[in-house]
Amino acid sequence: MSAPRFNGPLAAAAARTWNGILRHGRPDPWPAEVDAAVRDPAAVPLCVNCLQPQAGHHWFCPHCGGPTGEYVATMPYLYIFQQGEFFRRGVMGPPERRVGVLVFQALYAAANYSFLAPVYWFWMVRRAQGRPICVERRPVVRFEEAAE
Repeated sequence: MSAPRFNGPLAAAAARTWNGILRHGRPDPWPAEVDAAVRDPAAVPLCVNCLQPQAGHHWFCPHCGGPTGEYVATMPYLYIFQQGEFFRRGVMGPPERRVGVLVFQALYAAANYSFLAPVYWFWMVRRAQGRPICVERRPVVRFEEAAE
């Protein structure tokens, strides 16, 4: 019996895609000059929250106070700050209009908060109605002055 275990149009399309990836390697997401510019040692990193240039090596953005750095998403201590910033955006500030972001925040809250997720969802709905939990009042963080 040489019949394949999975057959049909979807399986054939998946097999063609998989064989193409194996044969040609993964597709390059951007041109070679963009790759070279990103890997250049003189390239200035940007804050993922506010897109401001980060001249020095800081754990937090001096402009918005969000966690920054090359390995923030992988360092356990800093990852907590990144998650806090993500959840804070769900209940504070102007209402979010992108449906995909709202769905992801709701699912992520369910995964992290389990039985307390409805409380977070309540505050998300209040924010969507234009009545956020509180007004964001972050002081301006000046790391350069503190270091001197």
